[in-house]
Amino acid sequence: MRIFLLLAFFSVHLLSFSETCDSTNRCASYKIGNFYVINGKDTCNITRTADRQTEKCQGSDVTYELIVIWTKKDKCILRDIHYNPSTKPFPMRNDVIMTVLDVFPTYYTVHLKTRGRKPQYITVFCNNQPNEN
Repeated sequence: MRIFLLLAFFSVHLLSFSETCDSTNRCASYKIGNFYVINGKDTCNITRTADRQTEKCQGSDVTYELIVIWTKKDKCILRDIHYNPSTKPFPMRNDVIMTVLDVFPTYYTVHLKTRGRKPQYITVFCNNQPNEN
């Protein structure tokens, strides 16, 4: 009986510990949420749902809307929502392949690859938006 009570006690504490870790790790769910990227002197805000991503940089009036297609746990394709393969000569030429490399409590790193461009490594910060001055 004592062993059962000890096992139950430790199980409850392990479950509460894992929930605490997830609540302090804002990047635990990098597939959905609000993020930002600092690109030189500009900050770009990203909002991602299960199948859509919206990007808006503070130094621009343009908002990009992308389709998100998760191919693996840590890999997705970002495709322009206005892309129409019937009017473009090269299907999916502008797709971006994003691979999540490392996940930390406040940011994660990604590798971006697009046809015709040099691959990039980017740091994406999670949830807390920087103050707009």
